[in-house]
Amino acid sequence: MEDVATYYAMFYKQPTGKFVIQVCRTLSCALKGAERVTEEIAHTLHIKPGQTDKTGMFTLLEVECLGACDRAPVVMVNDGWQECQTPQDAVKLLDVIRSKGEAGLSGCVHRVEK
Repeated sequence: MEDVATYYAMFYKQPTGKFVIQVCRTLSCALKGAERVTEEIAHTLHIKPGQTDKTGMFTLLEVECLGACDRAPVVMVNDGWQECQTPQDAVKLLDVIRSKGEAGLSGCVHRVEK
């Protein structure tokens, strides 16, 4: 059972927050600044990747490919993802979730590049 729980990303071995924030860390996202997005989320929530904040609302994870490499960096919150994220976008996303909860998550958000 341990092998299955550690192989699949959607299985957790410890409790998670209501909102699981997954930041893609594979090459496309890394080249576009995913590490800075993770750092800003971690700084804002006062946690490290793999941890849940004190309120129990947010868990931050670094994950492998979320499947939108052309729209990097990608952040997935529960079942919906946000594309072309910047550190500032990620902080705004946290604020929206705090104020609106589930209603703040509109699912997949595509940003048109200029």
